[in-house]
Amino acid sequence: MKKTKKIAALVASFAALFMSSCDSTGTVGYKPTVTGQSYELLVVGDQKVWKDSVGIRMKDSLTHEMPCMPQMEKFFDVSYTPTEGFTGILKPVRNILFFEIDPTMYTQSKMGASRDNWAETQAVLRITAPSKDSLEAFFNNNIEAIRRFYINAENERVVRFFGKFRHVDYCDSVRKRFGAELIIPSSLTQARFEKDFAWFSNGNPDFTENIVIYRMPYNDESDFMKDNLLYYRDSVMKAYVGGPSDGSYMTTRYEIMPPESTVLPAMDGKYSVEIRGLWRIEGDIMGGPFVSRSYLDPENKNIITVEAFIYRPNKSKRSAYRQLEAMISSVKFNVQETPEQ
Repeated sequence: MKKTKKIAALVASFAALFMSSCDSTGTVGYKPTVTGQSYELLVVGDQKVWKDSVGIRMKDSLTHEMPCMPQMEKFFDVSYTPTEGFTGILKPVRNILFFEIDPTMYTQSKMGASRDNWAETQAVLRITAPSKDSLEAFFNNNIEAIRRFYINAENERVVRFFGKFRHVDYCDSVRKRFGAELIIPSSLTQARFEKDFAWFSNGNPDFTENIVIYRMPYNDESDFMKDNLLYYRDSVMKAYVGGPSDGSYMTTRYEIMPPESTVLPAMDGKYSVEIRGLWRIEGDIMGGPFVSRSYLDPENKNIITVEAFIYRPNKSKRSAYRQLEAMISSVKFNVQETPEQ
């Protein structure tokens, strides 16, 4: 729990810098849009350090395998340029990590965040250290916060884009049924509504993208235990999310890669738990990754869960999975709820 609070505090401080910092170059006027693909990260620093064991470990941490995915998917696609090579075409890259070692200037390792330095929505971190050992220790101690900083930046870009291309009718339905503001992309053209449940999908059998939201009664803190949340998930999915074969239905996959849960910082004053795992279809061979966020609604004594899951066999799932994750991460509550007739 202390580690979670520490990471949350670091992310919060990065977010404050990310939202408030100005263009470090002092340039006024038009800036280009960022270049590169989602989850590409450019590292800039001394070439000898990057090729040394310190740099190798830094790269390994940034390209580490994402948790709870059915196949190997890296957190980031990392490229590198030496400090003197960071010119011209590289400046608008979407995500940049600078590192610098100088014992004459720095007595301890520090990290600073900025945004929009050379392009709109650009995310930049700078790590300074007095030695290679200090840089390595600092990086290892803060890798989760570093990953989260860039993931949050990608989430912001996704929400900014899809906020302009949302399915207005479905967003209105979520607001009326659940009192939640949730971005449903216009690409999700199919929906199913039941009591305390809604499912939105693009309906593509070869590359299925889905968002689900459902409500359950809240009794006490034990309802937020991972096993209890997953028990309710399996009950809801069995009832409402059927597979392609008669009698088939969705359930959680436990045997190969057990789901992982994380307590998240409170949002809108609401306690929340995130779960990542794999799903499968009972009675068929379909499966894939899911991520859910369950929020406490103490006023109405409910738990509201928002989940994203995809199906894309034998192909990369990272970008689509992360895009839908950004959608469910953008949910806001305390919106007036109007029961549908």
